[in-house]
Order: sequence, then structure tokens, then C-alpha cells
Amino acid sequence: MTCFVTVGTTLFEDLINKVLSEESLRNLKKIGVKKIRLQIGKGNFENEVVHRVFKGVTSDEGYTNVEGLEIDYYRFKPSISEDMAEAFIVIGHAGAGTCLEVLALHLPFITVTNEKLMDNHQAELAVQLSDEGYLLHCTPSTLAETIVKEDLFSLRQFSAPSKKFVAEHIKQLVGIKNV
Repeated sequence: MTCFVTVGTTLFEDLINKVLSEESLRNLKKIGVKKIRLQIGKGNFENEVVHRVFKGVTSDEGYTNVEGLEIDYYRFKPSISEDMAEAFIVIGHAGAGTCLEVLALHLPFITVTNEKLMDNHQAELAVQLSDEGYLLHCTPSTLAETIVKEDLFSLRQFSAPSKKFVAEHIKQLVGIKNV
């Protein structure tokens, strides 16, 4: 079972390093994860992670095995949809596109907000979706403990509104009357 981790196009080194902490790796194994695939964007691994996890060698993509966990990573792909669809669980930033795509797949989802961003609209979205029971929300410092929360596998299923409903709502907002 695969855990897919995504940071999108941003720099979010705290997430990619915390998910590879000893405690997070141990907790991912506890919930049945056998493989971790990371989309790391512009980020880099801390020296400690490079040595402990990747035996001192990293580049733009790579693979290793740590205590029975397969770990691979890459910076960017034209689309990460396939990686999401193949996942058992997703851990990622709280960008609106990522949230909607993962929620539509009905996967257990942990959003990790980047506390270093100013005016962090992602945190607002993550908190709201978490309050409504669609995902779990945490910060890098609380990721490891969030991974083993029982709620992770009993989250509400998200149902996207119909396209017709959205179109009618937009028409109403801009004052277009149905003929």
C-alpha cells in the first residue's frame, strides 16, 4: 500500500523532511504503508535525512529502501493524478486543486499546512475541510501523531456539486436570468 506525498509547485521542505522522520516512517508502517512516493517540488532533504534515508546520495529523483519501506521521489511531473489514484493514503499541502482531486478520489487525506507562508489561505481551507470531517489537518511538527489518528480511516466522503448546480449558481451571481 502506497502513501503519496505532494508539495505541489511550492517549496515545502518541512513536509518532505518530516514525513521521512523516524517517527513518521514508523507510524506509516503501523497503518500498513509499504511504499512512499514523494513529489518534492523545489525542496531539498535535510542532511540528516539524506544520510539516514538515502545513504548520502540524492538528485532530482531517486529510490531507496528503509527498514522494509520502499521510498521513491521526484520533483515534478506533468500530472500527479496517477500517483494519487494508486495511493492508499495521501499526505500533502492544502492547495485547493490538490484538496479537490484527493477528495474526489475518496482517499484518506492528511493536509499539512506550511506555517512559513504569509497570509496562508491554504490553512483556512484545510481547517474548514477538517472541521467538516473530510480530511485531517496538521502542521509538520504534528504530522507523525496525525498519521495514526483513528479518524483517518473514517473520514466523510466528499461529493462534488453537479456542474449544472455550479453553472446555475454562477448565472445567479452575475444576474443572468434563465429564459
